[in-house]
Formats: sequence, structure tokens, C-alpha cells
Amino acid sequence: MPVAIDSEDAFLSSPDPLLESNKPSLSALAEQRLPIVIPWHPEQVIYPGQLFHSRLSRTQNPWSKISPFIDTEQEQETGRVPRRMVYLSADGGTSGSFKSTKSQSTTAKEDHESYGFTATVDLGFCSASGSLQYDRHLSTNNDDVMTSVRSSYRCGSVLLRQAPELTTEAQIELKYGDGLEGFEDRFGDYYLFGYNIGGDNTMMVSTNSQSMSLAERRTLSVKIESFFFDIEFTTHFDSAEASASASLRVTGYDSLLHTVIDQSQSWAASATADFDRMQRDTAKMRNLGSTLPTRVEKKAEEVGLLLSPTAVFGDRAVKINNSPYTPIAALERDVDESLCERLVKSGLVVEMVLIPVRSLRSVQYWITEDDII
Repeated sequence: MPVAIDSEDAFLSSPDPLLESNKPSLSALAEQRLPIVIPWHPEQVIYPGQLFHSRLSRTQNPWSKISPFIDTEQEQETGRVPRRMVYLSADGGTSGSFKSTKSQSTTAKEDHESYGFTATVDLGFCSASGSLQYDRHLSTNNDDVMTSVRSSYRCGSVLLRQAPELTTEAQIELKYGDGLEGFEDRFGDYYLFGYNIGGDNTMMVSTNSQSMSLAERRTLSVKIESFFFDIEFTTHFDSAEASASASLRVTGYDSLLHTVIDQSQSWAASATADFDRMQRDTAKMRNLGSTLPTRVEKKAEEVGLLLSPTAVFGDRAVKINNSPYTPIAALERDVDESLCERLVKSGLVVEMVLIPVRSLRSVQYWITEDDII
């Protein structure tokens, strides 16, 4: 099965801290020649069949500029079997998930100090004594609350059902050149097998509040005793200090709108204009997550990929059988490059599936066969 990778390998300029960090890297998967699933964005349109250099995954453009496959015009001129892209929902439906987690920690600390000293002087006819007592009480409190919400929705895939044939130049490279290693070094070691269609919405809200109170008391006592009089007095010097602060950070993204939110705010009062704005943004992002399936299906309909049981193709309607015994062919719909472009630019392509080019039957054929080109 394809393995999802950490987005840091796919988007070097904007790593997403919300994704799990224990996912294997792209380079580690490529070394094992495993299928790879990478998150995608609507800013760059890549079509199924385009090749990818895994060794260039940390560069700005790892996609190959040359192709080992014949193009559409050559397919028509030579009568070759044309490439075929299809929308496929093998289970006849969709899948979605929603996950909400919350963690909270509270730390409270009480610190009390007390000390004093006394001095006495005896002059015979009188004696004097004095004492100083110091008390200090410090109380601190720290509360951290972290809440994360993740919504995910998938409604099928666009796949390369029929891969294009190799050009004569690519065949010669495999058979008479540097073989598979030379082929992969020149054209790429992975090819884009297809897209996963759907949407993702993730949001994390973290709050921190701190409070501190400090109370100090200094007590001075003086006592004088003599033959004629006695004097005694006590006085207190009190001081108090208190402070409180809080901070809020909201991070999240919505793949369908290609929206990223990363805001932080600190405040000392209970409410500020910035805090109110962040609350509104948080509520908006949460609402986007709760309506993700509806938004995905509506967007798919807008670009021309209908997901309802009755799909319209041109001027005819096709009834899709949702029976569990429906053959896969009945759940396929042909897709052209124009629709692929609209899907990517609309944000519906959330992931791209990369397959090792050495797994292609045509590549294996020209490595092992003795046919003369």
C-alpha cells in the first residue's frame, strides 16, 4: 500500500507542524522502492504519467522535464494504444474521518519563607530589645490547554488506467544504454500514478494562562524596660504584588480553500479586539471542517466530476449502480487532462500517488527481452 510522507519533504517552504512527525521521509521510501503518497496544492498542475526524481525531492522542482513516454499526437499517428485516465471509486462510495483531542495540564506552586532575628541590650538601669520578622508568600499557577480537530474526506481517485508506451529513445536506453539505473537517472525513478480526491481540514488551538501573587510582611517589635517606665510597640510593613497573563495560538489549514491560519495573541485583560477576531477565525475554521464533505462534493460538481448516483456526461445521463456486486468497470469514468487541471486548481487533489517506474510492465519488458529495436 502507498505510504504517506511527512509534508516537510514535499513542501520545503512551509512545513506543517500539525502532521505527524513519525512518518517516513520520501528519501527513505524511495530507497526501498515503495509507493509514495505526497500531499499536494493547487498552485502547480501535474498530470498522471509525469516522471519524478526522488533524489531531487528537496529541490524546488523534482519533476522531470523530459518524458520516456510517447505523447498523444504520436499515439494517434502510430495507432498505438492510447493512455487512459479514469476516475475510480472502487468501493462505490466515499470515506471520511473526524478526530478531536484535548489535553490539559495545570501546575500550581506555593512558596513560603519566614525568618527573623532579635537583639537585646542591657545597660543596668534599663534594657532594650528589638526583633524583626520577615514573611514572604509566593503563589504561581500555570494552565495549558491544547485542542486539535482534524477532518478528512475522500471521494475516489483519478488514476492512470492505461500507461502510455515508451519512446524508441527510452527503449534504447534500457536495452543498450546504462540500463534501468541510467533510465531512472535520466527520466526519473517514479511516475505520477494518480490523484486522491477529497479534502483535509485541521486546526489546533493552544491556550496558556499564568498568574502570580506575592505577599510580604515585615514586623518590627521594640521593647524598652527601665526603673521608671516601660515602652513596647510593634509595627508592620506590608506589600503585595499580583500579575496575570494569557496567550492564545491558533494554527490550521483547509486544503479545499488552500487556506492557512497561524495566529498568536497575548493579553492581560479578559478580552481584546484581537482576541475576539481570533475567536471568529477559529469558529470559521471549525465550521469549514464540519462542512467538509458537502463542500468537497459541491466543488467536484462545479468542476465537472459528479459524484451522485446519476452522472451527466455531455447530453446523456448514466445511472451508476451502487450495488456491492457492481464490477469495477461500472464505477469508472474517463478523465481527460482538462478535467485533471480543473481538479488540481480547485483544491480537490489532496494527495498524489507516486509509483516506482521500474514497476511498469513496458520497462521490465525492455530490460529482459531479447528483441532487437
